[in-house]
Amino acid sequence: MRVGLLPALGGGIRALAQSGQQSRLIDGYLRPYAEAFDGVSYFSYLPETLAEFTDDPLVLERVRVLAPSGLRARGRRAVEIPFRHAAELRACRALRVFQITGVIPALIARRRFGIPYVTTYGFWYAQLSEPGPKRVLKRLVERLGLRHAAAVIATTRELASRASRLARRVELIPNGVDTSRFHPAAGPRPDGRKRILYVGRLSAEKNLSTVIAAAGLLGDKVTVVLVGGGPLKDELHEQAQAAGVAAEFAGVVDQRALPAVYASADAFVLASFTEGHPKVLLEAMASGVPCVASDCAGNRSLVTDGRTGFLFDPRAPRALADRLSSVLDDPGLARRLAEAARAEMVSRYDLRALVQREIALVRQVAEGS
Repeated sequence: MRVGLLPALGGGIRALAQSGQQSRLIDGYLRPYAEAFDGVSYFSYLPETLAEFTDDPLVLERVRVLAPSGLRARGRRAVEIPFRHAAELRACRALRVFQITGVIPALIARRRFGIPYVTTYGFWYAQLSEPGPKRVLKRLVERLGLRHAAAVIATTRELASRASRLARRVELIPNGVDTSRFHPAAGPRPDGRKRILYVGRLSAEKNLSTVIAAAGLLGDKVTVVLVGGGPLKDELHEQAQAAGVAAEFAGVVDQRALPAVYASADAFVLASFTEGHPKVLLEAMASGVPCVASDCAGNRSLVTDGRTGFLFDPRAPRALADRLSSVLDDPGLARRLAEAARAEMVSRYDLRALVQREIALVRQVAEGS
């Protein structure tokens, strides 16, 4: 049996590599799919080959990347895929769409060839877009994608409830984390400045100015470590200098190297105004790092305030500073939060187990059951 995989609109392995996330796709998804099915077709939006990113023999044998010969506008490529790769699509018994934004080729393939698809619903894309034509278009794609899916994978209960208004079948399968790769560091933490870690895009919705402001309230006992790239790097650097905050800008780090980064941290902070079901928070919790996260729906789905981490008002730097001070100044509290978070990750969010559930669902859809 062959199945097809569709990334988010405009996505591809190369786009994931730019943020250090390609190994999560290859190791966490492509390999298990290659083990489970006779063949896997990955329909990319970007000019690329699989051999650029992996030398895994099984993945190279069973996974085929269908890519354009050159760069395309993502909307054009979305419509092009079901026509340019019609033969490859017909060979697929089912399609797996990794985000609702990627359903356009699946909708066309369903109409042309009758191929069922399973899509992830991991974020309220339309609702959180700026008002205007793009929001209208995203809302339409979202509604059509949910309505015509053979099954929808929702990552949180809140999203599952929303999807159930339109979708015929909704399965709650959260994002996962490789708990064997991301695990607590051995040995005591070194003395000196406490390290507050953030991993992700350096952009406005991540609310990193509040992180810098909170660090400024904590004085010279902390260093803020920002991992990732984005348009606000220079602005954040200037803010940190003006506030007298020690800040390290580590750039993009490959996911295979991230466990060591988490191991070096005394606290992890995610101050976003909104989140879907954040993978970096899963990684930090699995790594045994005390976590302080903004009180928004996606973070609340993972952090139980006072038990597996702390939540705070994202518009209140003082609230963040107080929460960070609590975990940085009280090793016993930090240890209790970290241990509870790690136990939660192992019991409920292990990536291998969750991907196997996903694969079983795709197989059921492919078999018409």
